[in-house]
Amino acid sequence: MNTEPFIIFLARIVDLSTQMLGELKILLEEEQYKPHQIIHSAGQVENRLWFLQTGFARTYYFDQTGKEHTLSFYLENEIIFSHKAYWKEPTDYYLEILMPTTLISLSYESLRNLEKYQETQTLIHIFNRQRFYQDLFKSRLMTWTAEERYYQFRKSCPDIFKFASVRLIASHLNMTRENLSRLMGREK
Repeated sequence: MNTEPFIIFLARIVDLSTQMLGELKILLEEEQYKPHQIIHSAGQVENRLWFLQTGFARTYYFDQTGKEHTLSFYLENEIIFSHKAYWKEPTDYYLEILMPTTLISLSYESLRNLEKYQETQTLIHIFNRQRFYQDLFKSRLMTWTAEERYYQFRKSCPDIFKFASVRLIASHLNMTRENLSRLMGREK
């Protein structure tokens, strides 16, 4: 089990004390997933956060009409953190793996136990802020025209276009596949 990439990631954010690092190494787990595996379902309480070591994932939900909407995409070296799950509240989305993926996980219970260390409190604050800004970007994105949404998302997240299908990107941008394909075709 190689959890070192997650530890390196955290150490770039905040200095990790020897004591915290020792406990953290024991608590981390490596998980392997295949494409199209759902590792969290709507209505459940997510019990852990993940560091996406390799692979690609997304969160999505179904609206009242049954239409699927992609909320977020996750690339390598990103944290999948839910503030609702941290507070033991059910989430309203699914987490799907889109390609062979290695995740390093830490249970929220373990994270709460690590709060005795100042650096853990700092990390939780940073994870919450990051989630807030991702949600803010997504809500602002939805106030723009389809063309503006496409160009802003393409500019902010160019790597998503290397891995995600047109269908998934269109659902994230709240537009039809045809409209997204037309906008993408203009750039060629």
